Amino acid sequence: MLRPRRTLLLALCGLAALPGVASAHPVVGVADNSSQMFGDPRFLALGITDVRDDVPWNVLSRRSARRSLATWIGAAKAAGMTPLITFDHDNGSVATQRHLPTVKQFSSAFRQIRALYPWVTQFETWDEANFYLEGTSTDPKRAAQFYEVLRKDCPSCTILAPDLLDVPSSEGYPLDSWARTFVNLVHGQPAIWGINNYVGANRLETGTTEALLRAVRGKIWFTETGGIVDRHNASKVGFPQNPKHAARVDRFILTKLANLSHRIQRIYFYDWNVSRGSNWDSALISWNGQTRPGYDVVANILDAWGRTPNCTISSVPPACAAGGNPATRLLAGL
Repeated sequence: MLRPRRTLLLALCGLAALPGVASAHPVVGVADNSSQMFGDPRFLALGITDVRDDVPWNVLSRRSARRSLATWIGAAKAAGMTPLITFDHDNGSVATQRHLPTVKQFSSAFRQIRALYPWVTQFETWDEANFYLEGTSTDPKRAAQFYEVLRKDCPSCTILAPDLLDVPSSEGYPLDSWARTFVNLVHGQPAIWGINNYVGANRLETGTTEALLRAVRGKIWFTETGGIVDRHNASKVGFPQNPKHAARVDRFILTKLANLSHRIQRIYFYDWNVSRGSNWDSALISWNGQTRPGYDVVANILDAWGRTPNCTISSVPPACAAGGNPATRLLAGL
């Protein structure tokens, strides 16, 4: 039998101490190609340990890309992170971007990465595979072969199917129909799918995420998502772009999209910080190093989920500035 004081503490902590309760909410991570966040006290205070990096499939054959990956993985390991590596097109011209490797080339490149970083065990087949600038958009068979070879080359790894972008038909293939085609080309339903649901999220709509949930049976990870502050690309998809709306989007992701299904199990916000003049900005930290409203949203919701920030690392998260949540303050006084 629980003593009265213990019962009160569990209630105040939102039952966070009970086994299995925390799993009612998805894991929250950050996708960022820079290792800078691993040394940022504001990031470390949130207690996030799942991170994602997007790399060219032939990353080890390009000196700068190889060095960047080594720096990122080394910093992630030192910080105690669990990385997810997503494979992408070769960096270069549009023609190079759409050119896909052979299955043998892809397998060889993957096995080299595994030999260098055997402790990394989570991989995603391809980034935004249905986007019109990706060769996989018109060749789901090759994407299916990539997926199968990853499973074959590392049967103990967690292998995700390609992640899909919720683009309109003018910018790619609808994610649900592309996913159904992919399923027909592989042996069995993939266990985990990725989605980069920027369009639906920033329009505060659930339809594109629900479409993927209907099209596949596996678990869903939001491998890239977040409120967009500013972008300069060819897309004509419209929605407000500013820090205030981006924070509203981040809240929508965590409170609405995350609750669409128990199959939605991870959410990677992209990205942590942004360089001044970047053509894409969905960062939680601005170019001048200041936290944005979206950071407060993520910190507050994690705190409400019982994942209280570590205020000994940074006093920036809202719960730290307020002296911690009521349960934390009560525990400190006992």
